[in-house]
Amino acid sequence: MRSARQVFDDHWDAVLSGDMDRILADYAPDAVFVQPGAVARGHAGIQGVFEGIGENVGEMAFSQDSVSVGESMVLLEWSGQGAGGRSAGGVDSFYIEDGFIRYQTLTYSVNEG
Repeated sequence: MRSARQVFDDHWDAVLSGDMDRILADYAPDAVFVQPGAVARGHAGIQGVFEGIGENVGEMAFSQDSVSVGESMVLLEWSGQGAGGRSAGGVDSFYIEDGFIRYQTLTYSVNEG
């Protein structure tokens, strides 16, 4: 079974690739994704979250600013740089169990530059 770090690394690669099937394969079927003011459940709900993030953030080069792993928990601080001085930054937390993301939280902001 994949460790929390392996699941996270696979997930980061999947997100950067934009391959929705790969992204969703990292989540348990009943996973919960929490953002300020919104909760998504299951693969269909999580796909909707990623579609909304894609529309809001757009094309950017993303980097991991810090990754902290403790047993089943992963905390990610990330940033993104886009054209025209656009930038984004956020924090995700993941609870990973049995080789799948079971819970994720995300807060982020986009700066138009």
